Amino acid sequence: MPKYRNQNKTGCVAKTFFGCSALFLIFFVVIILIIISIEIPKIKFTTTERKEYNIEFDSLTHENIINASYSWSFVDNALRNRKYEVNFKLLERDVNAAMDYIDELTSMKYTDLGLQSRFSDPETEARTVWAEVYKRVYNFSVPEMKNVLEGFNKIFITEELAANDKVQFVITFIQNITYGRPGGALDLFPPIGTLAYRYGDCDSKSLLLYTILEKMGIDCAMLWSFNYKHAMLGIKVSARGNYLTTNGKKYYFLETTYPNWSIGQIPPEFNNTRLWFIDEIDAVN
Repeated sequence: MPKYRNQNKTGCVAKTFFGCSALFLIFFVVIILIIISIEIPKIKFTTTERKEYNIEFDSLTHENIINASYSWSFVDNALRNRKYEVNFKLLERDVNAAMDYIDELTSMKYTDLGLQSRFSDPETEARTVWAEVYKRVYNFSVPEMKNVLEGFNKIFITEELAANDKVQFVITFIQNITYGRPGGALDLFPPIGTLAYRYGDCDSKSLLLYTILEKMGIDCAMLWSFNYKHAMLGIKVSARGNYLTTNGKKYYFLETTYPNWSIGQIPPEFNNTRLWFIDEIDAVN
């Protein structure tokens, strides 16, 4: 059945040209005034608009330094419960470079990443693309983490921590970092960005822990799920619980998002291990 159309035109269409122009002009002026009166927030990775951090000028190096302070409690194998306070001094230019690199990755096409332009299904695409992104962010971040690793080593020596305590010390540190979504197209912080802004989401915190533990000699892998939209760390240690295997090695799940998760534990809502990917992002191809 053809649609009925009213032939008696009303409104602006039936008015004179100048009548319509006046209406459009008034409407245009009102819109401009509204736009002028509203501040549209601009999200930039390289500014403090995400969340404030403290900057001081180092007169010796003539560099801007970001002070990232943390405090958390840790119970070692001897059942000593102590509260620790750590202050990382990060070069602002290193943080900016790392955040800019995330922007650079965001603007890359699949072919720029060395990947094919089309995939057979979304799951394969997610697995392939994120493996490449994680690898690139990890490789870019390792040199910038030197001072952070030296800071942890000083604590280990001062506290005379055993090997297992060193690993648990770093794990509890990462788990106690505030959870927050970085935003942006990738919704991802590089490791030094998570430290500077003092918050991060699941894969941002997992990447930070991956970088630290690998330099401590602990074999790690990234774990992520297309179905669950979640990421965790895989850690190759003697443990019990849930794990995935790759290249003949068992990597136990480690939840980094919140405190009090043990190695091998998976939140019940994410416990189907067949829905998880695994990749040794530090592996040399």
